[in-house]
Amino acid sequence: MAEKIIIDTDPAVGVPLRDVDDALAILYLLALPDEFEVLGITAVGGNAPVPSAYAKARGLVGLARRGDVPVYKGAAKAGCEGSAAGSFLARAVDERPGEVTVLAIGPLSNLRQASLLDPEFYSKVKRVVAMGGALAREVNLPLLFPLEFNFFKDPDAAEGLLAAPCEKVIITGDLCRQALFTRRELEALFGLGSAVGTWLAYRVRPWLRLNQLFPFVPWKEGFVPWDVVAAVYLRRPGLFADIETKGMRLRPGRLRTGAIEPDASRDAMPATLPARQDADAMLSEFLEVMVRYPLPT
Repeated sequence: MAEKIIIDTDPAVGVPLRDVDDALAILYLLALPDEFEVLGITAVGGNAPVPSAYAKARGLVGLARRGDVPVYKGAAKAGCEGSAAGSFLARAVDERPGEVTVLAIGPLSNLRQASLLDPEFYSKVKRVVAMGGALAREVNLPLLFPLEFNFFKDPDAAEGLLAAPCEKVIITGDLCRQALFTRRELEALFGLGSAVGTWLAYRVRPWLRLNQLFPFVPWKEGFVPWDVVAAVYLRRPGLFADIETKGMRLRPGRLRTGAIEPDASRDAMPATLPARQDADAMLSEFLEVMVRYPLPT
């Protein structure tokens, strides 16, 4: 039976100077209808303003020819009150208690809205797999640069998830940085020959080149496929190792940069944190699934 999922995301593919990894993750999951029943995609403001993220998500659904998947417009920024996305999340989980996995690959503002609409939201969800947070204190990034973007953008929502009484998997920035999407993967996308692969490759290429030119990032051979790591975890958890389950919290301090740390308090809620991945196998898995998109006739 296909796993019921909701993808909460901030896609910015095609927006100048913005990441493309959300689009990679979304298209990966939309290619697997027999394994994942995507109940909906909820767009949140993050990498792009929410109107743009919403339009990008709808475009990706159309590209994948998955008109059965609805898209909902969500929170524009942290602290926003109410949205179609927040209402959908609360309603979908309430109607299917214990059945819905939420893949959260953007700021967690929509999930916070859902939990405010229904205080039992997190108790009813099957699990949340969230790309967010960073453990390492030293990542060779510029001063005041966030260690991890999603938890940085809405720290209150991130704290709400970490404290929630639900199964949660935190795909940290530390884990994601073990993989790089390089020219090899770009050429493989072009080599697929499908409309989806070619469309994606033309939009990945400028982001790859830009990362190679960025003076302030420690990776130079490509870009980190942050959200792809979280999406692949849903299907291939066996590619991940050194998995710990422990309470976590945002690192306290006046400047909240997305950093997290263990929470040893008695009422801390456990979170699952994979520490290692087989990066080559993870990227191969992504490309093997992308082959499923049809070739031109």
